[in-house]
Amino acid sequence: MDLLDAARPFYKGNLHCHSTLSDGALTPRKVKAFYRERGYDFLAVTDHRLLGEETHMEDGLLVLSGLEMDFTLAGEALHLVGVGMDAAVAEADLLRSPQACIDLMRAHGGRVILAHPAWSLNSLSTVSGLQRLTAAEIYNSVSSYPWSADRADSSHLLDVAFAHGVRLGLVASDDSHAYDGEAGRSFTVVQADALDAPSLLDALDRGRYYASQGPAFRRLSVRDGRIEVECSPVSHILFTSNRPWAMGRCLSGQELTCGAYRVNPDETFVRVQLVDSQGRKAWSHPIWL
Repeated sequence: MDLLDAARPFYKGNLHCHSTLSDGALTPRKVKAFYRERGYDFLAVTDHRLLGEETHMEDGLLVLSGLEMDFTLAGEALHLVGVGMDAAVAEADLLRSPQACIDLMRAHGGRVILAHPAWSLNSLSTVSGLQRLTAAEIYNSVSSYPWSADRADSSHLLDVAFAHGVRLGLVASDDSHAYDGEAGRSFTVVQADALDAPSLLDALDRGRYYASQGPAFRRLSVRDGRIEVECSPVSHILFTSNRPWAMGRCLSGQELTCGAYRVNPDETFVRVQLVDSQGRKAWSHPIWL
């Protein structure tokens, strides 16, 4: 079974950023220009508690409607990014509760992402209690120095959640605010039939995407109890699962472009991580076994 197929098109995008309509440094027009000039195919401008422009194609860039909602819980924050909703969601009571927010975004055609769970200090019980999320940010560019403390990488928290049965896809987003180095550092690559909103949202539903800072997955397959990977040249291919230890889960070398992992009988999920010679990473979804 091919989870990612080298013969199908990939599209690069950012699903979380801000403009001057909330607390970003650039106008929406300049935000779109920033990402278009860097070769992005799709973008969601997700200002705080404010729905952006409706989904449309603009000068070759697919612009998805979006917004970010925030909640304060005991000992943690909870931020939810919605993308692809229709305009009527702006009239909905999204602040009623986190779960109501997710349900309303979904009811209006959107997909919902758990933003920067490590930065937010989210607990296992909080993440486990949320239903109908599409994905979580395994990496959030602005959640590290010099813009914030060092909580950009949420992989540890999410692996614990996966080991306890939580099923989420994984994206990487800039959460751009200042546009002074954080923007363009991480992104999501989607394998869709076409660059349009229905195809992109369908690919998100089907899990045909990965998160990256630079390395690229070319193919990801499960065959005869083995997970097989083809990728751009990297220094490490890592296979992480619910097992604290397993044989053969770290492949290292120079210019690796493929690797494989034999699944153990007690593994419930495996996710694949690539690390290139510059330390940049890419992350697959958990592969549920």
